[in-house]
Amino acid sequence: MIEARKQRDDALALAVQPQGTPVTEGTDEFALINRLAALLDPPTHGIGIGDDAATWSPTPGTVTVATTDMLVEGIHFRLDWTTPEDLGWKAMAVNLSDIAAMGARPRHALVSIALKPDQAGIVIEIYKGIAAHARASGTFVVGGDTVRTDGPLTINVTLLGEADPALILRRDGARPGDVLAITGTAGGSAAGLALLSGEPTDSDPDRSRRLLAMHHRPSPRLHAGPALASLGARCGIDISDGIASETGHLARSSNVAIVIDVDAVPFHPDAVAMFVLERARTLGLNGGEDYELLVTLPLSLVDRARDAIASETTLTVIGRVVQDQHGGLVTATSGGLPFTLGAGGYVAF
Repeated sequence: MIEARKQRDDALALAVQPQGTPVTEGTDEFALINRLAALLDPPTHGIGIGDDAATWSPTPGTVTVATTDMLVEGIHFRLDWTTPEDLGWKAMAVNLSDIAAMGARPRHALVSIALKPDQAGIVIEIYKGIAAHARASGTFVVGGDTVRTDGPLTINVTLLGEADPALILRRDGARPGDVLAITGTAGGSAAGLALLSGEPTDSDPDRSRRLLAMHHRPSPRLHAGPALASLGARCGIDISDGIASETGHLARSSNVAIVIDVDAVPFHPDAVAMFVLERARTLGLNGGEDYELLVTLPLSLVDRARDAIASETTLTVIGRVVQDQHGGLVTATSGGLPFTLGAGGYVAF
């Protein structure tokens, strides 16, 4: 325990040094806490950073919705492909999207970072991205931890939101007769990753810049999630792992058969222009990391739902729930003919 504590204090001492500056002075845990806290907005109620734990009062009539996601260097990101600030933004985004997919609103976050000694200088830059997305989403970062590791760099965010318990979007609510609809477009983030990977494509700096932004700085649908839930959407999920994979989750959880109309899917226009339609389809159906929402709802509610989220994004019907099906089933068509969806999206193990 003593050695572990010493390693932790050493890491905290390193972490307050600017990137690229030789470490010549030590400091303590509290100097780092103060420096990170200065980047963040303090919570309007309760206790935030500075004590052993945070406190807040839940909004009456709501339930707490909690999620956590971990980003590991070499698995989920590469520092030669992303800036530390963009990495901080995305670490918040993946969690905010889960909150939105449940029809909830974000409130508080806890952030923990494990850094190798030679990476300690980037913690401030990572927190700049975290702070920017927290501020943009109305989320208060109220605590966390920073430790040293032999590697790899790891960021874990736990995000807590609130929702009306009667309006939570779960995966098991799809019913025969519902339509399957998606917010925004699909394939933009995966196309950005393909560009980073060096995949051959038509050169277009403006389109490339937009696709890379989709990958590095996604925009979770924080308005659309609660709005769709309040209008009567039956179930929801984000498409962090691709349309095909996430539709499969809905079908299995709801024990229904879902048919996707591939021709109706709004693939990102820049992905289509740079990678041609066939490749853009694969990126959109199987690529993931778009952080759009996939929902089922009665057809009669679609027009109202589109109007309700029009200030943030679009809503496109891309399929239908056709029947009850034990264990779930997903099929697809294009031009009225069967279409093979191919391999599923991202798989953790």
